[in-house]
Amino acid sequence: MSTPILTTGRLILRPPVAEDAQAIADILNIWAVTKWLTTVPFPYCLADAEAFLGSLSGTPQRRYWVIEIADKAQGAISLMPDLGFFLAPQAHDKGVMTEAAHAVLDWHFSSSDENVVSGYHVGNDASARVQQKLGFQPTHEAVARQVSTGKSVTVIKTALTRPEWETRDV
Repeated sequence: MSTPILTTGRLILRPPVAEDAQAIADILNIWAVTKWLTTVPFPYCLADAEAFLGSLSGTPQRRYWVIEIADKAQGAISLMPDLGFFLAPQAHDKGVMTEAAHAVLDWHFSSSDENVVSGYHVGNDASARVQQKLGFQPTHEAVARQVSTGKSVTVIKTALTRPEWETRDV
């Protein structure tokens, strides 16, 4: 099954294409974005984005969407299998990620009872708020190696069940 195109009132979530590599590289080459990600190198160049996008092809269980606003790639969201996301700074504080994640979780739970796990770095209050709004519950702390710094970071791991999704405050 291929990754579907999902739409909301103002967003298009679509599978990435090769032409998205530059936009992804531009966003992930902003330290204010990458400092909150675990597996992304910094600096992040076009070749990194091209290699990553190439790794997605032919792997249907790796769900990855580009978040498009007004015909421009502004970030990405994935279920690979954890929920992960990033967003260009100009799209912050507008409810974009909550809206995008809501669409992805609606899609996921429309055909699956499988829990969704995610997490956020300690100090990443924006990601914590997004996950809280969606109904994710903290499960434990973990230590992960952050590729961009080579240092260990503390991550709050979270989980969302179908019953929590269906009964969350909207």
